[in-house]
Amino acid sequence: MRILVTFAVEAEFAPWRKLRTLEPVHLNGLEMFRCQIGRATVDFVVTGMGMENARRGAAVAMAAPHTICIASGFAGSLKGTHKVGDILAARAVQLLGKSKTIECSRNLFWAACVNRAIEAAMFLTTDKVIATVEEKQRLSPFADAVDMESFAILSVAKEKKLPAVAIRVVSDRFDEDMPADISTTVDERGRVKIGGVVKHLASHPLQLPALIRLGRHSHTAAEALCHFLEVFIKELSLRSHGWPPPELQEVAAR
Repeated sequence: MRILVTFAVEAEFAPWRKLRTLEPVHLNGLEMFRCQIGRATVDFVVTGMGMENARRGAAVAMAAPHTICIASGFAGSLKGTHKVGDILAARAVQLLGKSKTIECSRNLFWAACVNRAIEAAMFLTTDKVIATVEEKQRLSPFADAVDMESFAILSVAKEKKLPAVAIRVVSDRFDEDMPADISTTVDERGRVKIGGVVKHLASHPLQLPALIRLGRHSHTAAEALCHFLEVFIKELSLRSHGWPPPELQEVAAR
């Protein structure tokens, strides 16, 4: 069994560097990190933030053979009941402003829920950071959480007929604003720039408490996601004889 796990930024992936011995693997200019979890060979890739970076990274990574894909990382809560550190598994994902919906693999979705992920009817993918409480309230009727990559990852997986699921951890609450213009700290490859953070703070010194809170929440969320995925992947791998069953391939192709 070979599993592809995608993240957007290093902060989401960081706990794995301490948890596992990772083998760097290069594929057509893309760096992946490989390890063994249970019976599964797992490839981790950090695509960079945003739809285009996610699509590009996923397309390269999925050129290698994989059994399933997990689109993972941080998400902003769109419901008051979802708290920082909560693990959400999506039934489906949708791109903001578009009617097209991509369903996640039912088998993988339910397997995640059995492992105590919270059932989420929908993840909404956007092309910008949803930073304010007002924006979150406006989007709340349409989804459980918001991110910037899941739709792109699942789109590529669907093209490849690869069973996939979006599993994300809440890193910012429904009732809290994120620091304004946080997207200015990200380069064109979707990676957080330390210089950008310093420049942002110099221009917005009053946002230091919000940035500290965001960093604390991100650390908590990343650790929770790592713990969940470690257990989830190990359990999947131990049930992987004859994986994937025909019905899983059929669901992924829909």
